[in-house]
Amino acid sequence: MHLLEIEITTRCNLNCLHCYNRGYENIDMPYEQIEKYIKFANENCVSNLVISGGEASLHKDFFRLCEFLKGNRKKLTNIKKIVLQTNGNIKNIDLSNLTGFDYIHLSFDLDDNKIRKIDSNETIKLAKKLQEIGISPYFFTTIHKNNMNHIDEIIKIANENNIRIAFNFCMYTGRNKDVLLSHEERILAIKKLLEYEKQGKISKLRNPYINSYKRMTNEDQEKFKIRGGCTAGIASCTILSNGDVIPCPFFRIVCGNVNNESLENIWFNSENFKELRDRKKYEICGDCKYISYCGGCRNSAYETSHKLNGFDKNCVMLGNA
Repeated sequence: MHLLEIEITTRCNLNCLHCYNRGYENIDMPYEQIEKYIKFANENCVSNLVISGGEASLHKDFFRLCEFLKGNRKKLTNIKKIVLQTNGNIKNIDLSNLTGFDYIHLSFDLDDNKIRKIDSNETIKLAKKLQEIGISPYFFTTIHKNNMNHIDEIIKIANENNIRIAFNFCMYTGRNKDVLLSHEERILAIKKLLEYEKQGKISKLRNPYINSYKRMTNEDQEKFKIRGGCTAGIASCTILSNGDVIPCPFFRIVCGNVNNESLENIWFNSENFKELRDRKKYEICGDCKYISYCGGCRNSAYETSHKLNGFDKNCVMLGNA
C-alpha cells in the first residue's frame, strides 16, 4: 500500500457537479478512528496519506486532528507526504493550524464554469497565504467540457502566481454525463497537458491513460508486472467516513468495512482487491502491450462493463495502438 486516503466526513459547503461524494447523508468518521489509521499508515510505511472529505475541514473534530498532526508530524517518519484535500472554501480557518500537513490540495477552476461555485481569486489568495507560513499548496483541476478550452488560461494563472498545478479528468458520477470529455477531447487534452509537462509548467501527469499514450510498454518476460497506471486496490485504497473500504475515491465499490474487520484483512483478502490485482485477466486490456503501465481506469471499466476486470471503453489507444 503506497497511498491511503481517509475521507473523514461527507459534509461539504459546495455541491460541485463533478464530485463523486455528493448526495450522501452527513457522516463524520469518529476521531479515534482517524488517528488509528494515521498511525496505521506510519507503522506500515504507507508513503502517502491523504485526508479528504466532503470538505475535511467541516469534520467536527478537524481542529483536534490538526493539533495531533502538528504535535506528531516529526514522529510519523514513515509517511513521506501528508496531504489535506480541500475545496478552498475555508475562509474562517486559522491557517497556522494546518502546519501538520505537508501539502494542501486546493481544487481549482475558472469562475462561471457551471460546475463549481467558488471564487478563483479567493483560492489564489489562500494559496499565497499558505506559502507565507511555510505550507506547500498546489492547485488540482478536473478537466471537463466546460473548461476543456481554457487549459492554457488555467495553467497561466497557476504559473504567474508561482503555484504548482496538477490535473485529472472528470469521471462519471451519475449526474454529470453532459460534461464528460469525448474520446477525441480526452486525447486533445492529453496532448496539450503532456506538452506543458515537458516544459515543467505542470506537475507530472499520473493518469493511466497518459502512460499508454506515452507508449510505456514492457517487452521483457515480466509482461504482467505492475509498474504504473491505475493503482485502485493495487497500491492504494480509501476508507470512507462510515468505515467502508473502496479501491479509490472514484471507484466506490465496497470491498469491506473496518468496523467489521481489520484494514489489513480487507487489504490482503478482499476478493475485489485480488481481482483488481490480476491484470492479465482484464478483458482486452490483459492482452495489451501497455498493461504494465496502464490497466485502464477500473472505475470507467466497471461503469460500462459492470465487471471489475472489464474493458475500459475510454481507452485512448483505441485506433492508436
